[in-house]
Amino acid sequence: MTKRNWIKLFIAVILFIPIGFLQVSIDYSKKLEDLESNILLMPGQIAGSLVLSGFKGLAADLLWLNIENYWHSGQHYKMLPLFDAIAWLQPTYIIVWAVGGWHMAYNVFATVRSRGENLLKEYEKLIPNLSLTELEKREIEGIVKDIKNLIDGLARDYPKTEEKIKEYFSITDKCFNQNEKFKENKKLTKIYELLSDLINVPVEMIFWYNNGISYIKKGISYNPDRYDLYFEAGWTYYHKGKDYKNAVRYLEKAVKFPHPEYVDDVLAHAYEKNGQIDLAIKQWEKLLGTSFDSIARRAIETLKQGKPFTP
Repeated sequence: MTKRNWIKLFIAVILFIPIGFLQVSIDYSKKLEDLESNILLMPGQIAGSLVLSGFKGLAADLLWLNIENYWHSGQHYKMLPLFDAIAWLQPTYIIVWAVGGWHMAYNVFATVRSRGENLLKEYEKLIPNLSLTELEKREIEGIVKDIKNLIDGLARDYPKTEEKIKEYFSITDKCFNQNEKFKENKKLTKIYELLSDLINVPVEMIFWYNNGISYIKKGISYNPDRYDLYFEAGWTYYHKGKDYKNAVRYLEKAVKFPHPEYVDDVLAHAYEKNGQIDLAIKQWEKLLGTSFDSIARRAIETLKQGKPFTP
């Protein structure tokens, strides 16, 4: 081997040492977070170079480290383009779709709701210091009451029909129009800006729930022969949206593929909540003799007595 080749080999070894330490850090982080194999990194020059060089797995790993940092620092919005980047690199990696959809439908949704609660607290502090006419006071209180009801309604029971969502948007549109009256009044600038932010809260909550569902469904299109993402969609409809019709629809698809027993359990509950009691009983019967046996027996007995089993 020539002296030049020895130098190249030495440089290559030196360059691979930090990569080795990086991979150890990645593997350890994934083990702590109970994540699987190679996913993961932010679309930038380093990641792009790695992809072009054929190191898609490492590029995805680096992206995941960024996601992990944003997650632990509460910067949920910054995670979303990274999920898209990882999904582009590894579209059959189930966790990126499941976790991405979950963050949108649950975490970002909750973050927006929390912002709404903080804005309501700001409103309570601001309103006593404003010089308002009786008409202005009534109009502002009306806007706040309407938007608070929408935020509470979305957090409690997501609207299940297009008609109900249109109703929500008609209320926010009305509130936006009412708030515009205060735009040109300089003494009301602060309350105008606060109300503008507050009115946007239910709109964003709807946006992120829908985006979470859509993201999971996009993942299904790349992974149509596995139960995982059908279950994720079904669970999100069931638990977050209280949309039992769509929950049943996706959970029925999930059980067509090899799946763990808890998928059958959730489907049984979804049947009951959707008013399909006979199907719920049949579904519980499938769980007799499994780890859900005791629950299934109680469910069957309760439902046959005409009583509700699922809280």
